[in-house]
Amino acid sequence: MAAMVINALVVVVEVWGLVTSISINGVPGDFVFYTQCSNLLGAVACLLCLLAEVRTRGGAGLCRSLRWLKYAASCCLLMTFVVVITVLAPMLEAAGQPGFYMMFAEGARPVTHLAAPFLVLGSYVAFEADRHMSLRQSVVGLLPTLAYTAVAYPCNILRLWDGPYPFLQVWRMPLWVTLLWFVVLLVLSFSLCQVPRVAAQRTRRLTQ
Repeated sequence: MAAMVINALVVVVEVWGLVTSISINGVPGDFVFYTQCSNLLGAVACLLCLLAEVRTRGGAGLCRSLRWLKYAASCCLLMTFVVVITVLAPMLEAAGQPGFYMMFAEGARPVTHLAAPFLVLGSYVAFEADRHMSLRQSVVGLLPTLAYTAVAYPCNILRLWDGPYPFLQVWRMPLWVTLLWFVVLLVLSFSLCQVPRVAAQRTRRLTQ
């Protein structure tokens, strides 16, 4: 019941957050942002888990693909939170703007940057985790980020996009800086994939 309630809550707040963001940025412009893509993935994962849990009256019957989808969503949303709090907000603060307020209090950002990452991560770890996931299998959490990167970098190279994040603006930095950002973000993303995996294994006894 708790899993179903949390998944339903996530779907509701994610729909509100996405609709609010789309009203500002439009479609498809809103989904240029990794934040919106990760939140859409989170909404879809929670909706599918909710439907499966309603059908089976609990999470015990969830298939591995659904568990891995929820895992990937939690990884991407965690990446969103960490990049916002360590890169984007500090950059805005350094430019003389209220970066943390802008990133966590304006518009739909309290949902997309803060509430959704922790709700999805918490519900995955508590209710839907694949508690036997190996380090090698955790690469599945990296795949959506790689997919976004595979689109974002070529679009910036071809000047179809301008960012939308400073580290994607390849025409405004030397090649070595672009490569450094790519490596750092790739390592960060894979490292964050271990947070829900390890947390799920550590809490295994509590959920049995």
